[in-house]
Amino acid sequence: MICEPEAYVSGTYYEQQNGGVVAMKTKTAIVCIVFLVAGLYLASLACAADVGEVNWVNGYVSATGSGAAAKGSLAQSRPMARRAAVADAYRNILETIKGVKVDSTTTVENFMVTQDVIRTQVNGVVKGAKIHKETFEPQPDGSLLATVEMRICLSSCPGARSIVQALNLDPNKEPPYVPQQKLQDTPVVNIPPPPKEYKIIYDSSKPVTGIIVNLEGRIFERVLLPVLVADGLGDALVTVYSAKNVKPAVVRTHGIVRYVDSVDQARTNPQAGDNVMIIPASSITKENMIVVKAEAARLIKETTSHGNDYLSEAKVLISNQ
Repeated sequence: MICEPEAYVSGTYYEQQNGGVVAMKTKTAIVCIVFLVAGLYLASLACAADVGEVNWVNGYVSATGSGAAAKGSLAQSRPMARRAAVADAYRNILETIKGVKVDSTTTVENFMVTQDVIRTQVNGVVKGAKIHKETFEPQPDGSLLATVEMRICLSSCPGARSIVQALNLDPNKEPPYVPQQKLQDTPVVNIPPPPKEYKIIYDSSKPVTGIIVNLEGRIFERVLLPVLVADGLGDALVTVYSAKNVKPAVVRTHGIVRYVDSVDQARTNPQAGDNVMIIPASSITKENMIVVKAEAARLIKETTSHGNDYLSEAKVLISNQ
């Protein structure tokens, strides 16, 4: 709606009523005010919600906080404003962490509620958050407003504990929706050939160093412990990759996956190695599991044989496109 002050102050509109035409005072001004107030309220909610971010690609959680100090000398106001902003950022980063998905049904908050040790460890990680950026802005009333951005790691990072380490993830505890039938126990002979457009790219003359699963733009909610399944190997889906494939020490220290925005970006990731296998996803299940074709499962089983089990080292990347 566009509000034009000169038009609505004196404007009228005509309404047909009982066969006649009645001139009525316009209510456009009131409507505009209501929309304006509602818009400002919604904008304030949006700003309040936009204090934390989970950056899956770069592997960190960040949050901002703000704090003001009453007017006074800069030497007094600056540390007071900064202290208030840091406290606010701690609260915001903790709330953001609570919403991180461990799997499709469990959040970090679930771990914190049910396990006192996990809650203590996560709080410890939050207290170790590093200030990434800070600004100070004098206000018209003479006070000083400080804003800080703090970050902590999702998985391992040098010199600091991460969320994954704080959760102490158990790779043997899988959600009930994960298929019990595993690829290593499933025959992969006489499987149907994949469609021509389903192309798996790698150099078959060298050992495979890892896999990139290309979602090709499909909607997938990023989680700490994703599950890769295959269809076409029988009557039911078969689990190709989950936390159970990975060495427990790797799960608890590094997690089981790295997320990237594109295949090109994935190729430059040290986790990929020099002969990564690029596998297209064929669909996403309602439980948020990534589905690949039987041919992909066959090649994964074949290339992880003979001591080259790159899955156990979590050499897995998931690309959005």
